[in-house]
Amino acid sequence: MKARRVIAIALITVLAFIMVGCSCSKNNNSSNNESSDSKDYKALDYVTLGRYEGVVIELNKADYEVTDDKVNEKMKEMCGSDNTFEADPSKTVVKSDSIVNVDYVGKLNGTPFSGGTAKDVWIDVKNNSDAEKGTKYIEGFTNGISGARVGTKAEYEVTFPENYSSKDLAGKTVIFEFTINSIAKDKTDELTDAYVKEHSSYNTVAELKAAATSQLTSELAEQKQKDIKNKVSEAVMANCTVKSLPESMVNKRLDEYMKYYEKRYASGNTSLSSVIQNNYGLSLDEFKQQVKSEIEAELKKQIVFEAIAEDQGMTVDQAGFDEYVNKLMSSNGFESKETMYKYYGDGSDPKTGEENLKTTYLSDKALDYCVSKAVINEK
Repeated sequence: MKARRVIAIALITVLAFIMVGCSCSKNNNSSNNESSDSKDYKALDYVTLGRYEGVVIELNKADYEVTDDKVNEKMKEMCGSDNTFEADPSKTVVKSDSIVNVDYVGKLNGTPFSGGTAKDVWIDVKNNSDAEKGTKYIEGFTNGISGARVGTKAEYEVTFPENYSSKDLAGKTVIFEFTINSIAKDKTDELTDAYVKEHSSYNTVAELKAAATSQLTSELAEQKQKDIKNKVSEAVMANCTVKSLPESMVNKRLDEYMKYYEKRYASGNTSLSSVIQNNYGLSLDEFKQQVKSEIEAELKKQIVFEAIAEDQGMTVDQAGFDEYVNKLMSSNGFESKETMYKYYGDGSDPKTGEENLKTTYLSDKALDYCVSKAVINEK
């Protein structure tokens, strides 16, 4: 049973008010070419700032070290894009990182439920996902498979998330019964020069290993910086209090999202209400309320860093914003600024997207400042 969120806000609007992670100018002072501020509120009126300079975060050093096991996994990934698996008869016990072929059936109150049964499925136990498709399962789906033996059954409880798309299953605890059919061969065990040449853009195992090591080193360094930003953001948020949110801010984002959603999914004679009812089993008002709740959760993060930007006297300097936009365009494959601005707005008016990105840029700038002042302990 695949994990699905009730409302897929990440399509457009939420992306405009979370930290999108582009490198931007760290200049905390106003530029002579300062962009105008179209906001009708002051963030500091809505936020009580706590300590945001010198927050302390902890990192597990081993998470970012390049090891033989990680390189082997990367080689397997680079050489196994076809995602095909072959059973290994010598493997009889499922490990925490095994790829396992199973049949499973989910039962609610002893009765199999719709969509909860599958046969001959390859499951990635470590990543809690379909090994061939890469799609994630609900949390806990693969937790009870480790330690099971091939040819036996594993049965345990799994609880669906409260916001699961099916009302019949949301928040419910069910029993999943797995039949362990086989365990896949480790592709790194079968790597030869011939195999590498056939399944990758490299000619030898040595070339593949060198490339995997280089790519992994870059990825882990990038992941480390992302984790630092996330941890600093969490620490700062814990020290600050959002007293309320500007009503105009929330309504603007809700209106943008609903316009985008209607334009994209409701066309012709199909009404927005019927689309939502068919997709989520919700009324239009229920849908908007859930969207609003998620928007408010994200806006609390944004407004805290807007308040820090105000406290530090930061502004949207045009040169820094242009660099930010160009990198965002490049990393996401947008053909033009207008197309990207529409994407980060309501899907039609580029001006709203540009305004959203300026706010995001300023918030990200404030977060970068907090990161620069943070105390990072690696253990």
